[in-house]
Amino acid sequence: MTRAILSTVLALAVFASVSAQDKPNFAGKWKQTGSFNTWTIAVEGSKMTVTMMVAGNTDSTVYLLDGTPSTKTIEGPNGTLENVSTSTWEGDVLVTATKTGTGGTIVEKRWLEPDGTMRVQNSFTFPGKPSPPAGPAQVFTKVG
Repeated sequence: MTRAILSTVLALAVFASVSAQDKPNFAGKWKQTGSFNTWTIAVEGSKMTVTMMVAGNTDSTVYLLDGTPSTKTIEGPNGTLENVSTSTWEGDVLVTATKTGTGGTIVEKRWLEPDGTMRVQNSFTFPGKPSPPAGPAQVFTKVG
């Protein structure tokens, strides 16, 4: 009986350690399929910084991977706006909900495919308006 209990406890411990393995690491340089856009992603502990380069211009966003909200201040046509993002994991998918300074919400889902590509899919909601369906996932190939 003691041996059966010990075996069960050991099996649960192994299952828990497998379940708690590291989440996907998005670090590296990524090129968007069919575009000149590139993203450089750095991951340090529970902080991920995504730097997008579009037409020679760069913009960085910090994501806190532990569920802590992060704030990004941007200049809009009518002044300064604050976007507040919160990232959580749904299995191996990083889900970031961003409350925009204009009152909308952007939900971004990011994951790695078995072929090594990164997929990023966005959906938008606006107060008092019907939400459009999520767009197709953007495909990124690692280039560095």
